[in-house]
Amino acid sequence: MLVTISVDGILTTTGYTQEDYTMLGSDDFFYIGGSPNTADLPGSPVSNNFMGCLKDVVRFTEFLNDSKQIDGVTPEEGFGPVVYKNNDFKLELSRLAIERDPKITLNGDLVFRCEDVAALDPVTFETPESFISLPKWNTKKTGSISFDFRTTEPSGLLLFSHGRPQGPKEQKPSRELKTDYFAMELLEGYLYLLIDMGSGKTKLKASNKKVNDGDWCHVDFQREGRKGSISVNSRNMPFSSPEGSEILDLDSDMYLGGLPESKSDLILPPEVWTALLNYGYVGCVRDLFIDGKSRDVRRLAEIQSAFGVSSFCTRELQKRCSSAPCGNAGMCKEGWNRYICDCIGTGYMGANCEIEATVLSYDGSMYLKIIVPVTMHTEAEDVALRFMSQRAYGLLMATTSKESADTLRLELDGGRVKLTVNLGVKGQG
Repeated sequence: MLVTISVDGILTTTGYTQEDYTMLGSDDFFYIGGSPNTADLPGSPVSNNFMGCLKDVVRFTEFLNDSKQIDGVTPEEGFGPVVYKNNDFKLELSRLAIERDPKITLNGDLVFRCEDVAALDPVTFETPESFISLPKWNTKKTGSISFDFRTTEPSGLLLFSHGRPQGPKEQKPSRELKTDYFAMELLEGYLYLLIDMGSGKTKLKASNKKVNDGDWCHVDFQREGRKGSISVNSRNMPFSSPEGSEILDLDSDMYLGGLPESKSDLILPPEVWTALLNYGYVGCVRDLFIDGKSRDVRRLAEIQSAFGVSSFCTRELQKRCSSAPCGNAGMCKEGWNRYICDCIGTGYMGANCEIEATVLSYDGSMYLKIIVPVTMHTEAEDVALRFMSQRAYGLLMATTSKESADTLRLELDGGRVKLTVNLGVKGQG
């Protein structure tokens, strides 16, 4: 079948269908400007709906004979929105939409005039504690997400949502809790995709180079069943989850930019390092589309009175560390429109290394015991301490669990610092 597309009467391209087709079947729906889930349309690489103006939307259909009739449509040439010409059928869709014809269904904020379509305002997450809550993502079988982000900071949680635990939470030790989840995070400048549909995790390094260079980075994620792809700045990378479930069952809100301070109601998978290390995202986000529909994150931030979220995106050229804000030999690092004081090794703490750290003294018979209210299972830890001793042997720190043999132990052994990690299989020193 011959297919021709013409743009402004200047550019015309002609092609043929791959098979010997003579008819285009479209008995169900004919979409203009978008669809309920554009990413699911067969054969379409596009995941977003159209933003802009359309006019003179007309559909011509050629029938096999002149006797084709559509209920409610009068085949009278030159009259009304529908015209027959020989065996051609002309349907003026835009006029039918204005007249609210029952054969036409309108969805969304559709206006019948051409006006400047405001771009979705970007937002800036100014602190690692900032975040926005998005509605639950109903993405059982298929789904798509696209957005742009911009930052110079190396690590931060961009998106996270999880499902219900598989089994009663009060009857299972938390080590056995399994839940579906979806996440995107920045780690050391690289973008990672994490997804688990109940049959095992998939963790994919989605970018082959660092994307925290301060420029806008475009991300496009699409999934159908177990298979999907993630594109970073037009570099596409396919993925396939382990065999088994093809349903991604998410039950929590979708969090953008970070997580709430209280995480008691959240199930944080050990694979999502930024969530466990409290690495919130600091930088800009714009043009968020979920299943082809735009999400006005600026408006959501206003409604939620989101702390530390501003409705603009600018990159300050001034170096924040030039004023030497970190005291007591703290190391200053440039962040996104902020400075970060690294107080490790100074004996001080606080945003500017201005608070003297508490010092504890032990005589060999003392110890400090910390009871963690909820059993934690992680793949990443960030622990720092300073010590001084004249003894060559002694335990500095250790973790234990009633549920498993997992341990992390830091000790002085013959005057040297020794770290032992046992993940239930064997020790590693």
